[in-house]
Amino acid sequence: MSATRKKFVYANKNINISGKIVVEKNDFGIIESESEENALIFFIRTWQKIELNKGDFKIIDVKKTGDGFSKKICNVYHKLKNTTEFAKNQNAKNNRSVRRPSCKDCRVKMEGVGVSRKDRLYWLKNKPRYEPFECPVCKKRTITDVTSKIVLEHDHRTGKAGGWICDSCNTGLGRFKDNIELLKSAIEFIEKNY
Repeated sequence: MSATRKKFVYANKNINISGKIVVEKNDFGIIESESEENALIFFIRTWQKIELNKGDFKIIDVKKTGDGFSKKICNVYHKLKNTTEFAKNQNAKNNRSVRRPSCKDCRVKMEGVGVSRKDRLYWLKNKPRYEPFECPVCKKRTITDVTSKIVLEHDHRTGKAGGWICDSCNTGLGRFKDNIELLKSAIEFIEKNY
């Protein structure tokens, strides 16, 4: 079914089932099936189908969400939020603001614990500058600060610095949340499909 035919919704209140909140206000989902009074909705955040009364949710036109609109859907929490709850990332054509795909609350959790000031100063003092450098992850060879940027990778749970790597690998590891199991899944995918 095309996106234009699917019905996207958000919960307009917290939904308790057996005394436990299973759907939170503004959780985003897709209607799987519906009757006159109820709908079976697949909620992305909880990754489950929940049957709700039609008064418990509102249908939303997803084509009217995102940058340039008052509402945007967080790609981490999968909640409908005010667009102002997403940090500005860059500017697009005609100087239009482009905001991050995850809300400010999620960004704080994703960024986690930073490197301590003391450790950062130590590492910055010993940063390779204007010299040959080979990224320990991808083996890309460069001259630091001339042909490539290097960054200090760190454990986002503890703040412990791991060492200097190229900015591409830093982004890549960050996208995999520095999670070994996710990296193993990526390796399995590549081995299976290529």
